[in-house]
Amino acid sequence: MEFASLTEKAETGQRFTRLFGTEKSCTWMLHFKPGDHTDMHFHAEPETFLVVEGKASVKDINGGERIIEQGEVVFFPAKDYYQITNVGTGRLLLYGNRPEPFGGVHVTAK
Repeated sequence: MEFASLTEKAETGQRFTRLFGTEKSCTWMLHFKPGDHTDMHFHAEPETFLVVEGKASVKDINGGERIIEQGEVVFFPAKDYYQITNVGTGRLLLYGNRPEPFGGVHVTAK
């Protein structure tokens, strides 16, 4: 059994923090400053994010957009392009997981 304090991990301010990983799964936390964003991309496996703190814009490859906030969860099927942007005035903390080891496929839109 393993434990992690998201509160403690968030205080480091690191953009990407590995929490737990096996050969079949990975769990991490992302920390975005206002305006920070990911590239438009997808992964080969499904992915889930929980908004721990803040407000984010989630865009798809066709320009669709949805705002998510603290306590909301977003699920991306495998090979579903997306981009996440911190649209709030404070930090954005996301808790994410995928059923693959760290270092899995990351495909960026052209």
